[in-house]
Amino acid sequence: MSLFASVEIGSNTLRLLIACVRNKKIEHILYKRKITRLADGVGQTGKLRDENSASSIAVLKEFSSIISGYGVKFVSAIATSALREASNSDMFIKRVFDNTGILIKVISGEQEAELIVKGVFSSFHDSLSITALSSLIIDIGGGSTEWILYKDKQVVDKGSIPVGVIKLAASFITTDPLSEADIAELGKGIASFLDSISSRIEHRIDKDTCLIGTAGTFTTLASIDLKLETYSREKIHLHRISLEKLRDIRRALFALPLRERKKIKGLEPERADLIIPGIQFTMNIMECFKFNELIVSDYGLLEGVLLETIGEMNEKDIQETVKP
Repeated sequence: MSLFASVEIGSNTLRLLIACVRNKKIEHILYKRKITRLADGVGQTGKLRDENSASSIAVLKEFSSIISGYGVKFVSAIATSALREASNSDMFIKRVFDNTGILIKVISGEQEAELIVKGVFSSFHDSLSITALSSLIIDIGGGSTEWILYKDKQVVDKGSIPVGVIKLAASFITTDPLSEADIAELGKGIASFLDSISSRIEHRIDKDTCLIGTAGTFTTLASIDLKLETYSREKIHLHRISLEKLRDIRRALFALPLRERKKIKGLEPERADLIIPGIQFTMNIMECFKFNELIVSDYGLLEGVLLETIGEMNEKDIQETVKP
């Protein structure tokens, strides 16, 4: 049985998935993630900070050791917004390869969206009718946000906007506890970013369209709603949260200073500042497109990368067999 590994070098979090594919379904063997905030400061200076690069390389060394320990032969590592934007990303990529043997591929926002939808839908069983419905899939990252509109069993539109929770926090959060002025400016800033998406797809969203959220902001909101002591992919995946419940969570989070937010069950202390723009962005999306419920997917980009790797291998095998 062949094992595959996919690695995501995200703006906020580094993630590793080791898995196999059995009966056309992904079976998770190991999942790890570490928050390193690689994108911190990129919006202001255009460069990766030395300390964030160093901590990220240390985590990738650990990932490389784990991959070797499992005897994984097929590894794909992709990077998103932070390395798309940083002027010194080539230097970071070289240091990672020299220190870990991991070769990083920087993907575009459009490519990221394609992989996300592939990964999200890989988790749905044939018995679930969700894949036949109209769905808006959102991935709010640290430095960018990807969206995919899925209708009639195909992707009908997709895109990426260069805004995420790290950038929003840096641009709009200036007080602790949150001031009414910061809250108002954050809401207006997010609304302006959503305008470009809304003008493209609002007319295609109807009462049968469901909202699916993947990645850190949404899984954190599910963890808070479930009051999890420790992160659980099984409990978080396909968890549903109503808009009314999100309003309650938002009210509680916004009332607390950062030090108190860090104590909330289900909220990792390292995310206690970023959850503020994260939940506001989520609610702006739901109110903009009139969604009353959010479905949280813990499948997404990592699974999409893994399936893409397998697909490329199969295509190569086919090409090899038809060579004259």
